[in-house]
Amino acid sequence: MNYLVIVFRSRNDALTMRSYLGSRGVSCAIINAPRSITHSCGIALKINNISPLALSNLMKSSPTKVQYTVYSAYAEQGGIGYRLVR
Repeated sequence: MNYLVIVFRSRNDALTMRSYLGSRGVSCAIINAPRSITHSCGIALKINNISPLALSNLMKSSPTKVQYTVYSAYAEQGGIGYRLVR
């Protein structure tokens, strides 16, 4: 299990970035934001098959600037843990 989770300050930011990343060929899914890492928005993006560096470069190149935090998900005893990436 290796994937990235991006949490946002607003639902609008999450939906805007999903559209932008999708237009750049990045497959992402909208998920409920895990309570342990959520900001004020209840949704997050789950992204597979992209490195944190490549994702960061894409996010920086977006014409719409949003506030976000990226976490890497990993399996831990009893569930899923999250490490801060950015």
